[in-house]
Formats: sequence, C-alpha cells, structure tokens
Amino acid sequence: MTQKEKLWILGCGDLGARLALNIDRKQYSVYGMRRNPLVALASKRRADAVNWRRGDATKVGDIERLLTDGADIVLATFTPDEHTPGGYQRAYVETARALGEAISRLPKPPRLVIWASSTRVYGQSGDDFLDEQTPPAPSGFQGEALLAAEEIIRSAIPGVCIVRFAGIYGPGRDRLLSQVRAGRCAPPQPPQFSNRIHVDDCIGFLLHLVEKHKQGWIPEPLYIGADSKPVPMYELQQWLVKAMGYTSAHLREIVQTSERRSKKLSNQRLLASGYQLKYPDYKVGYSALLEAEG
Repeated sequence: MTQKEKLWILGCGDLGARLALNIDRKQYSVYGMRRNPLVALASKRRADAVNWRRGDATKVGDIERLLTDGADIVLATFTPDEHTPGGYQRAYVETARALGEAISRLPKPPRLVIWASSTRVYGQSGDDFLDEQTPPAPSGFQGEALLAAEEIIRSAIPGVCIVRFAGIYGPGRDRLLSQVRAGRCAPPQPPQFSNRIHVDDCIGFLLHLVEKHKQGWIPEPLYIGADSKPVPMYELQQWLVKAMGYTSAHLREIVQTSERRSKKLSNQRLLASGYQLKYPDYKVGYSALLEAEG
C-alpha cells in the first residue's frame, strides 16, 4: 500500500479547509495549523477533513516542531486578522520569515511549497494586460506587505510556487451580490475593470499544481490566479441585476472607488499549465452561484 503524503496547510482558514475537503484523502493526510484549532473544530465539515494542530505561524519554533515529523507539501494561505498595516505585516511578512527559516532547518524539505498571495501587488491601472512578467507596483500597504512577503519566501525557499489570486467569489464569498442587492454600483465611466476567480477554481488550480508536481512536472515560480474575462465592474453589476430579477433602476447608489484598482490581468500562464477553469468567466460562475442559492 502506498504511503500517504503529508500536506500541511498553514493559516488554514476557509481556502485551506475547502482544499482539504476536495483532496483525495486516500493519497494525502491533511494537517492544518492555527493559533486556535478549537475555532475550526467548531465546524464539523472542517474537522472531518483536517488534522488540526496548534501553532503560531510567526514563530519559527512552532512551524519547525510541527513539520519535523514530515511534510511533503506545504501550502501557506494566510489572511490578516485586521485590515491594518500591522495586521498585514503579521499575516504575510512575519509568517514568510518564519516559514522560510523553519523549512531551512528541516531534515527533509517538502517536495513542494505553495504560497498564496494576491493580485493587490499590482497597483497599476490601464487597458494593457498585466501578467507574471509585469513588475508589480503596489499602491497601498496591503500590496506592499504582500510583495515583501513574496520576496522573502522566494529568497528563502528555492522552487517555491507563488499564486497571486484575484478577487475570490463563490459560496460564502458573496460580498458583490450583497452590494447589488443593496442597490449599490460602481460608476459607469471611466470603466473600472475587475478580475475575479471562483473559489472552486482556486482550489482546483492548487490541487492541479500538487498532482502535476507529484508526477514530476515543475511548476512556474509565479502564477496569476484569475478567470479569463476581466470585466468593468459596472457591466458586471448590470448583468447581475438582471440575473437576480431586478430592473436596471435598482442600482441607484453610485459608489466611488479608486481608478488605480482598474486593471486587466492575464491568466495565460495558468491555462498553459494544463488547468481547465470550471468557471472561465463571471457569467458562468455567478449563474452557478445564484442557482445554488435558489
């Protein structure tokens, strides 16, 4: 019988728990590290899929202690506990430093380390598509912390694979639907492009990387995790209004947002890896989400 590989998910929150529920547990044993596992254990669906362990991901000793007994794959999916410069510093920069140092001390390094980041590192705006070759230019403390963490983890762990996810939506991630229900929308001009990815494709792509690497394939060091259709936010909201059964007059409150957030992201490298998106654009993804809601 083939021995199971150990997959460690650090900062194991919603994304990590969803991945644990979708991975082949005949092939992998999934371990999740959190400061307070009792929070996760309160949810039965997560407790069934993850072997929870207590640990602080900003502390080298905690990570080293847990991973020393074996870690074939390490997936880092951190989120800030507060949306402040300090919160982002702790969630990304401090954890990157700790993880890099802890892995360098392990008797046997993981075969694959994946670091989940965000397309917030791109502060640019404009009509030209941005890809993995585009130098990031953060426009706020969030993007600056995310980029600093990427640079730390890339220097500390040769071969690390970084995935920059765009705006994640799906079951339990329905902020945009709530805004539309409240009648709020972005201005129609100038177009403010939005880049999105369904949570099922986030999980699907991460599992794709894990499985292909197991077969001997070497992933690129960086991927943009986005669907295939950047769309102006106003256009997306107008489509949602009709799909949700409202009239166009329902969108009555214009909410100003920063034009610097308007950008188009290319997912060609993701597609070139062989991954096929389940939800290649917002219409397919949000139609499935609304249908599931009934």
